[in-house]
Amino acid sequence: MVFKSDLPTPLKDYYYEIAAGGVPGVSVVHKFGAVIGITSSSVYKPVALGEDYNTPQVSGATALRVKAGNTNDTAAGSGAQEVTLQGLDETGALVEEALATAGTSASSATSATFIRLFRAWVSASGTYASVTAGSHAADIVIENGSGGTDWITIDATGFPKGQSQVAIYTVPLGKRAFVSDYKLTTGGNKSVDFIFFQRQNILETSAPYTAMRSILELTQVDTEFSPKYGVPLGPFPALTDIGWMAKGANTPDVTVDFEIILEDT
Repeated sequence: MVFKSDLPTPLKDYYYEIAAGGVPGVSVVHKFGAVIGITSSSVYKPVALGEDYNTPQVSGATALRVKAGNTNDTAAGSGAQEVTLQGLDETGALVEEALATAGTSASSATSATFIRLFRAWVSASGTYASVTAGSHAADIVIENGSGGTDWITIDATGFPKGQSQVAIYTVPLGKRAFVSDYKLTTGGNKSVDFIFFQRQNILETSAPYTAMRSILELTQVDTEFSPKYGVPLGPFPALTDIGWMAKGANTPDVTVDFEIILEDT
């Protein structure tokens, strides 16, 4: 990872101004994902809780909902009362919608339809959270509007996280992206193989399709890897999936953090 102390002062100042909203047309997206015990040593899995990440074509656009869960995660309960979803619709535009939770029943479905869902978070809670009391009672799972397919998980293991953990992003319409730095970690001194990929032109509806391509392949990462780049990776044009997959023996825990700079086009 590129830390502030490692950067020349003008670059540090520029990154600060972007984060503070002081550079017109430029913003920062912080993405982070985790897998608690990768299930395969031979097949790459997306770095996302539950190893779930759906990438349907335009024809597969779907409404989404909060899956039936804990009785306290309901609109008038002590847990999560509302969850906000962020992703892309079938035109490639960025969409965001909040859903009231319904406890042991599924919530209402979104009015928007999604082909990508790369972030979800608890946006209202019945509990004033503290170090001993989180903002939701149990795992919150987002599924397709009719049920049956899980899309994303907000984890409650150990402590309610309140936020999804998905190391994948799709560049919205009207933007291009650069990846400025990343950090990979593995638990238990177990080596893990990582691939950073891109897939452009996600709205294609017939072959020949644009290939899914590796940008980086990093094998036998043990404990932590965080390189220092002087030049960001990219640019990645609008309607490009970018993200991380991993595999490893003996069910290692894995995390990925990476920073995306978005520019208006």
